[in-house]
Amino acid sequence: MKKGALGRVILIVIASCITFSCNQSKSLQELLQEERKAIDKFISMNDLVILKNYPKDGVFKENEYYRTDDGLFFQVVDSGNGIRAQLLDDVSVRFDYFQFVKDAASGDTTKYGFPFTSTYYSTGVLISSNGQPYSFVYGISQTYSSSYSPACQSWVIPLTYVGEGAVLNMIIPSTLGAYNDYNNVTPVFYKNLKYTRFN
Repeated sequence: MKKGALGRVILIVIASCITFSCNQSKSLQELLQEERKAIDKFISMNDLVILKNYPKDGVFKENEYYRTDDGLFFQVVDSGNGIRAQLLDDVSVRFDYFQFVKDAASGDTTKYGFPFTSTYYSTGVLISSNGQPYSFVYGISQTYSSSYSPACQSWVIPLTYVGEGAVLNMIIPSTLGAYNDYNNVTPVFYKNLKYTRFN
C-alpha cells in the first residue's frame, strides 16, 4: 500500500473514531447533573425560597416551596377541605398546565402542556383547559403511572399534608415523575394541580 493511501485510511479511521465519540449519548450521571442545574436555575429565575421544613401552620408565602427528602418541591396554594385521602381512595387530579423545567431554564417560556381537552379551534389553539381529570388509587403504586396519563409518584407525596380540593404548584424531578426513563430525564413544573375528589 502506498504511503498516501495508508495516510488516508488512517485519517478516515481517526475521523470515524472522533465522530463516534462525539455522537455518544450523555451518561445518566450527566443527564441528572443537567437536570439539577435546570431545577436550580428555574428556582433562581423565579426567586423561589426553598423551605427545609414544612410550615407548621401549613401556610406558604407566595414564593415559598417545601423540598421533600425525595427531592420534590411543592407549594400549597390551598390546603383543601381537611378530608384526607384514605387507603384505596380513587384520587382525581386536574391541573392548569405543565412546563418542562429545562425549557423554562433555557429561556423558552412559550412551551406549555395542557390537560387533555376536546375543545380546540381547527388551528390547534386551545379554547378551554378544563381537561379531563386524571386519577390514581391511593396506596396502589401501579396506578401512579401509565402510558396515557402524567400521573406519578410526586402527585401522591403531598397527600400526607393536604386534603381534598387542595391546590399545589410542583417542581418534579424526573426520578419522581412521569418522564423518568434513561432517554428522557425531564423535570416538570405543574401549575395549580388540584386534588378534585377522593372516593
